[in-house]
Amino acid sequence: MKFAPLVENEILKLLKRRRFRVALLILVALNGLIVFAQTQAKDRRPGRDWRIEAQERVARMQNWERSGRLPKTQLRWVRFEIARVQYHLDRNVNPDAVSGPLFARAFANASSYLLLPLLAILFAADIVSSEFAQGTIKLLLTRPVGRARVLSSKFAALVAAITLTVALGGLVAYLFGGLAFGYRGWGAPVLAGFRLSGETFDAAGVRSLPLWEDALLAFGLAWFAALTVGAIAFLTSVVLRSTAAAMGTMLAALIAGTILPRVAPSWEAQRYLFVTNLPLPDYYSGSPPPITGMTLPFSVVVLTIWAVAAAGVAYAVFLRRDVLA
Repeated sequence: MKFAPLVENEILKLLKRRRFRVALLILVALNGLIVFAQTQAKDRRPGRDWRIEAQERVARMQNWERSGRLPKTQLRWVRFEIARVQYHLDRNVNPDAVSGPLFARAFANASSYLLLPLLAILFAADIVSSEFAQGTIKLLLTRPVGRARVLSSKFAALVAAITLTVALGGLVAYLFGGLAFGYRGWGAPVLAGFRLSGETFDAAGVRSLPLWEDALLAFGLAWFAALTVGAIAFLTSVVLRSTAAAMGTMLAALIAGTILPRVAPSWEAQRYLFVTNLPLPDYYSGSPPPITGMTLPFSVVVLTIWAVAAAGVAYAVFLRRDVLA
């Protein structure tokens, strides 16, 4: 049996499940809510000069910095943000300009750490375990197709589902953002590449890119982060045989990843955990990482190792497992 029909069959199974419609509904609801909140906030301050707001923000953050009450990780972010906003002020570029394309670009940053990984888990957690739970795994493996090809078709369908979800997320964000703020502006220049060198702001790497190019890079990184989580959830689906157990394990890992940098910022070994490296678009844009010394190439390498290792273990377990047990 050819591989393409197997993949097509798995994709159709994913699309027919209620979960894909739920994922799309989540994307629509969240983007609609965020756009509504932003328009309401904007309406409360009609016509105010952005320079005044930016200067007030810098002054407010400088007061936080001088207070001496901020945790170390938050202090690093405040210092970075002061320098970033001041850099925009000095060059007369609004750091908070909003348009449909910019809103879609911001979606890549905001969703890469939690939303897109959660949706990847939604697809991956039961892609294999459901076959065991429903007893269809025995029927599936009676076909004249090798186990490796069966598992590969499921993994390919998972990659397609994650890719489609990321693309739909960007499209929904653009449609909602454009409805509120206008659809033009893909060619607008964007400043990126802000860095902290130790505790000092480093503007040497700041560069200007057209927004469409910057957005493509950001969405590509968000897709890669979601794909890594999908590969690890794929492994839990193979090993645990239970959708609830696989989903619970992955949710616990994501939650732990959001807590650890805040409660244990000095534990440098967490830089090797996949959850710590998920905000790739943030690192690309120049936001300070939770652990000093982390860089975008480092995070990409760590996530690649996690994804390849997870896929390798999943194949090893599935090829040797006794489905009758």
